[in-house]
Amino acid sequence: MAATGTTTGASPALQRWTLILGSLSSFLVGLDALVVTTALPTLHLQFGTGIEGLGWTVNAYELAFAASILTGSTLGDRFGRRKLFVVGIAVFTIASAACALSTNVEFLIFARVVQGIGGGIAVPLALALITDVTPPQSRGKALGIWGAFTGLAVAAGPLVGGAIVEGLAWQWIFWLNVPVGVAIIALTSAKVAESARFKATADPIGLLLATLGIFGVAAGLIRGNSAGWTSLWVLVGLIGGVVALVLFVVYEHRAPNAMMPMRMFANRSFTAGCVAGFILMAGIFALGFLTAQYLQLALGKTPLNVGLGLLPATGVALFIAPVTGRLADRIGERPLIMLGLGLQAAGLLLIGLLVTDTSGYGTIIGPLFVTGFGIAIAFPTVTTAVMRSVGPAEVGIASGTSNTFRQVGAVFGVAIATAVFAGNGSYRTPAEFVSGLSPAFIVLAVLCALGVGVGALVRRTATTTAADVPAAVVPRTTS
Repeated sequence: MAATGTTTGASPALQRWTLILGSLSSFLVGLDALVVTTALPTLHLQFGTGIEGLGWTVNAYELAFAASILTGSTLGDRFGRRKLFVVGIAVFTIASAACALSTNVEFLIFARVVQGIGGGIAVPLALALITDVTPPQSRGKALGIWGAFTGLAVAAGPLVGGAIVEGLAWQWIFWLNVPVGVAIIALTSAKVAESARFKATADPIGLLLATLGIFGVAAGLIRGNSAGWTSLWVLVGLIGGVVALVLFVVYEHRAPNAMMPMRMFANRSFTAGCVAGFILMAGIFALGFLTAQYLQLALGKTPLNVGLGLLPATGVALFIAPVTGRLADRIGERPLIMLGLGLQAAGLLLIGLLVTDTSGYGTIIGPLFVTGFGIAIAFPTVTTAVMRSVGPAEVGIASGTSNTFRQVGAVFGVAIATAVFAGNGSYRTPAEFVSGLSPAFIVLAVLCALGVGVGALVRRTATTTAADVPAAVVPRTTS
């Protein structure tokens, strides 16, 4: 099948298959980001691990995901997006089997790292492939459908995880990925066109600095309360991480083949969309991480009921995201991002203020719905704000950059939630658990409220033509 680097000449069948397989792959990878949340109490009991170990079963995946995105996007631009997309799904599938075979938390964390690498390569390239074949005037609708699949993963993750943990065993939440991954690889090879290839070079120094910086700060936040905020390793992580991130920004300004071109951040809609995505994902992952444990450890719910209990926050995205995508085509992304993050902040704040160890599930179901509507509105629109702000040749790196921001946001959301929880509560009693839960949600609500202001920086409509793209992000010449 001929390569296609633009929307010109893409047949309806090609558009349809690319959208289906790209969305399905994002669903599969997104499912594993949250499917483990309902297994956390089981892992706590089986492996005897505490809040730090549990945090790393989530963050190892997200950190590896974030570290792989831009390198995968760059290699996709260089060697073909479809080819690297298939490689990413293959790595993800093999690592899923390794997760299922884990006999201790250390090996599970290692396997989650490899799984995250595969997902980090696949997801941004799926988004780039969809954008490649979709006309600009239809991208809001297409990305709304993609957002609905991703929203379904968010909704189904805790529910599927709970059903499997309760009905079978936690290992099956990973075995489930294997046949689906194999099917995606086969169908992509047969039905999806290879993209045009652009001049792109890997940036190992930038990758190393970014990974060290993110890892150092996240590790310091997670270990701070248990090891002591003035302990050597915590200070090395926090200070060293910040220094590495500063050096990363300085280096990327000067690097001839930067993995994250700083010139792109001169585009206001691009920058605001990336930062809003960071905040949105911090709230989503921290919500799932803490609420799943609250429902099972404080309220005594079964894993399946934990998944059902999270549906008000996760399930509405399936129905709202496609509508939001079409609405963004008409009115632009700015008001929708602001509304979505505002609702997310309000829901998190209400949970933090209202929850007690005796209040029961009824107290939080309303705030969970509010949060869920906010997530469903904001999720597809932060993506379209970014993708419509760049030219065709920048689609791959824009997708990679925005996905990196979102995944790093997920890492920091869990790290911040862990730090606040550990500083105020414990697992000893339901009352002590809630003592850590409440302030964590209030902090997260403040973070999401800041996201409303970030959303206001998105231009009134993010729809652009090549003439509207700043010179710094003009499409590159194909090789």
